[in-house]
Amino acid sequence: MKLNIKTPVLVTVSIVLIIVSSMLRPEGSTLLGALQTLLLGLGILGCLMAFLRFAKSGNSKGKEINKGKSKSKGNSKGNSKGK
Repeated sequence: MKLNIKTPVLVTVSIVLIIVSSMLRPEGSTLLGALQTLLLGLGILGCLMAFLRFAKSGNSKGKEINKGKSKSKGNSKGNSKGK
């Protein structure tokens, strides 16, 4: 089983961005407020991208299993030609 390291790293970085944005106190500073909003948005976007990557990888593994099953079925027409 091949482990994709990008998804856990993306989740970790996103969570750190969300935590850092929650620690900022932009009372009276427009720049800190904008930075807080930007960090929170990047954190949420990163979590969403990690979730989509995780869902997509699970979906493609299921398709590979189904393809393997369909290839193993024999062709009944091909067997009757040999007689």
